[in-house]
This record gives sequence, C-alpha cells and structure tokens, in this order.
Amino acid sequence: MMHTFSNSQMIKLLILKDWQLVKKSLAAYLAGGVLIIGLMGMATPLLFNTGAILMITLMIVIGARSAIELVVNEKKDQTLTFMMSLPVTAQDYAWAKLGANLVLYLVPWLLLVAGMLMVIVSSPVYNGVIPLVVLVSVFILLSYCCYLATALLTYSEGYTTAMMIVTNLLLNGFIIWLLRMPAIHLTLEAPTASWNNTSLLLLAAGVGLTVLVLLATAVLQNRKTSFL
Repeated sequence: MMHTFSNSQMIKLLILKDWQLVKKSLAAYLAGGVLIIGLMGMATPLLFNTGAILMITLMIVIGARSAIELVVNEKKDQTLTFMMSLPVTAQDYAWAKLGANLVLYLVPWLLLVAGMLMVIVSSPVYNGVIPLVVLVSVFILLSYCCYLATALLTYSEGYTTAMMIVTNLLLNGFIIWLLRMPAIHLTLEAPTASWNNTSLLLLAAGVGLTVLVLLATAVLQNRKTSFL
C-alpha cells in the first residue's frame, strides 16, 4: 500500500487535471440542481414530484458523464497513450481516476441531497418523505459506484453503458418496491421522518454495498500492472 501512494504528487496532479476538465459542466449541473430544488420548494404535490424526477435524472447524468468522459473516453481519445509517457505507474493512474471520480461525484451528490432535505424540513412538504428521498439517493450513489467500477476495470464504453442501463432499470424497480412497502408507504405523510427498522435496514444495506463495491474496486485497481 505504501508503494501505491509513493507517487502522491503525480496522483494529485492527475486529479487536478480531471477537475479542470469538468469544473464548468459541474458548475452548470449544480446551478440546475439549485433550480430544481427551488421547484421542489414550491411544495405542491405536482411540482415536488416533478422536481424529484428531475433531480434523479440530474444525479444520474452527473455520474454518467463523469464515468464516460473521465475514464472511458481517455482510451478512445488516445489520452492513455500520452499517460504512458509520463513518470506514472498504472497503479498511480488507477488510484487517481478512482479518487477524482469519487470526489467529483460525491461533492455535488452531497450538496444536492442536503439541498433537498433542507427544502423538505423548511416547507410544508411532509417530512415523512425524508427516508424515501435518502434511500433513493443512496441507491443512485450505489449505482454510480457500480458503473464507475465497470469503467475503471474495463475501459469499455459498451460494458459501462450496459451497467448504466441495468442500474437505471433497477432504480425504477427499487422506487416502486419502496412505495409498495407498508413501512415506507404508510409513513410518507407523517409530520416527521419515520426511521423504522425497515428503512434503517435498507439504508445500512445501501451504504454497506456502496462501501463493498468501492473496496472491491480499490483492491482490483491495486493489482493493475498495465494501463489497459
């Protein structure tokens, strides 16, 4: 592990390079997120539900662009060939990609989720929807980690796109499943967030699976001996 981070300065530079590539689009996404949060804050059922759908779409788009643009496209654009000429190992490059993508997704994800929760607690929207919002958001984060792992380990646009399609389909099913669960459905109009055993178990499972995917990706990344 010490060898993995022996070239920390180069890893830092690679992360900064990725930040430079996406900072403008990331700012645009966050601006869009602010507008969507404002729409949700109008607190009518129609506008809140519309805003929730738009927010889910925005979270997915941010993750998809990050994985494709910062990982897969580097192979298509021959950027990897240039990287091979730099004083950087395949492990350095792999760790830089994992770190950059996680930071560049987790920051907007946290801001958007926090914004939604602030709207809910400060508006007439029933606070009972908070567990649903958090569970769906964690599922989206888990989905992102799955197709980020696919992109990092395969550099294949086809496999990464397939993983995105699968996780998006599973997200639709997950939301329907949650809404049909009495422990979730019957608490949506509660005046306070109802974190019962079911919702807490689902939250723990989502967080646990996310950590597991990231750990597995890190282990496999650390074994890399070539850029491809």
